[in-house]
Amino acid sequence: MTALVNSVRSEWLKQKRSLTTWLIVGAAFFVPSLIVLVRLLRPAGLAEVYRAPAFWERLWSQSWESMSVFIMPLVIMLGASLIAQLEYRNNTWKQVHATPQSFVVIYVAKLLIILAMVAQLFLLFNVGIYLAGIVPAAVFSHVNAPASPIPYGLFLKRNAAYFVDVLPIVGLQYALALRFKNFMVPMGIGMVIWIVALGALPWEYNWVVPYSHGIIDYTSTVQSRVAHAVPAPLPAIASFYFAGFVLTGYIAYVTRGDKG
Repeated sequence: MTALVNSVRSEWLKQKRSLTTWLIVGAAFFVPSLIVLVRLLRPAGLAEVYRAPAFWERLWSQSWESMSVFIMPLVIMLGASLIAQLEYRNNTWKQVHATPQSFVVIYVAKLLIILAMVAQLFLLFNVGIYLAGIVPAAVFSHVNAPASPIPYGLFLKRNAAYFVDVLPIVGLQYALALRFKNFMVPMGIGMVIWIVALGALPWEYNWVVPYSHGIIDYTSTVQSRVAHAVPAPLPAIASFYFAGFVLTGYIAYVTRGDKG
């Protein structure tokens, strides 16, 4: 356990010097910033919007549409690839393997950093949604604070569901990033699977595509645009995919002759 904690600390320090921090901050506040900008430029009707009993639920739905379908998958693809590329780019894999750490510790530590990165994205995005709700009310005197309370329980539940939904993307992109030295290869594979997930959305078996779970979750629970025949709870399916990708990735990592 001590070895894993020390390895996670080391990986965290390396991650802080990379572009992942800016990637997470930029992605988290991108949609909320657009919402704030639009409302500041078009204040007409805002007073009525802020009096609506479902104000926060509507803001949540508006914010998550782009995040769940486009931004979240792309950020995870980039983030997972960047974590592995830290060693490839600096040619430090041999140094990492020369340290008194087992392969499983190295593998799990980097995976935990990616999961922490995703958790940061969720946290900052929720902060951005909150700011998108209160900033216009603070700027315009004719707009009162939202009349409805924030449904913390509902939002926490939905955050947890979306987090599990994207775990298959984390698992597969991490495995691909460790397998290929070229940054563009895992990104290209991930993009293809993501595009297939979008195209397969009307398909009866769209849940088979591992990158589709977040999109299915949003369109079925928020927008109800597509009827989905999912044979099991999405978190269970996503967790199954994640476990399989993580195990497969680890086996590929430890059995690879050239580890960088």
